[in-house]
Amino acid sequence: MSAFDDLAPEIRSEIVNALRSNEGRLGEVYRLREQGVFANGDIVASGAAANDGAAGNLSATLRSILDDFVPRGPTIAVQSGRSIGGLLRTNPGLSLKAQSYLSAIRERLDEVARNEEATEAEDAQISASAEALERSIEDQPGVYVYTLPTYFRTPKKTDPDRFLYKIGMTERFVGKRVREQQRLTNLPEDPWTLRVYRSNIHSPAEIERAFHNLLESAGHSRSKGRFAGNEWFATNLEFLDAIARALGFEILEAQILDE
Repeated sequence: MSAFDDLAPEIRSEIVNALRSNEGRLGEVYRLREQGVFANGDIVASGAAANDGAAGNLSATLRSILDDFVPRGPTIAVQSGRSIGGLLRTNPGLSLKAQSYLSAIRERLDEVARNEEATEAEDAQISASAEALERSIEDQPGVYVYTLPTYFRTPKKTDPDRFLYKIGMTERFVGKRVREQQRLTNLPEDPWTLRVYRSNIHSPAEIERAFHNLLESAGHSRSKGRFAGNEWFATNLEFLDAIARALGFEILEAQILDE
């Protein structure tokens, strides 16, 4: 029995109706769950999430609400907390008991997000995964996406779902290119290469141009910092993967989230 099961039937019904009627991705994944679809790959295939990580985030949010699940990773805890916050904002008519239940879950998630030891462990895991991605694509040209740990955990003030990512091309080994940039620009932190996009049809320059044009058209603006290059964009990995999937690009990704 979960805490959700212990709620009064009318409170459970309120929360279920809020999830079922949600017009965002959370609602899509909940409706798939009702149909017996739970696997991340199946969720992505249905179009309800852009990648396995996004599907995992949404499923973790639902498990937090329905199954007493508390993720170990600060990143997934932050994103689940945001999803629950959005659910509360879009359902102001929820009873005080339903609001209290969801708020208590959000507080537990916030505790994980603030845990310094968990953050250090997650940083080590992401760094190792990013390095593994770089090694796996040696001598393969493509378009790379990297960020800095600080940027990864700091959303833009104008939109909490967007973060700064550098999106650039290389005709050579991607990891080498990133490390060269780090030396040339004196980056304050070691960058994390989180995605590489490739195509057997399009050149890296064509792939890069497609990403930059579509990001600008969608309002995912370039960074306007005085010393920032013009390849930094305020966006998110889900949107980038959606672009890649729509255009038929190969997606190589670092493992970010660990439940």
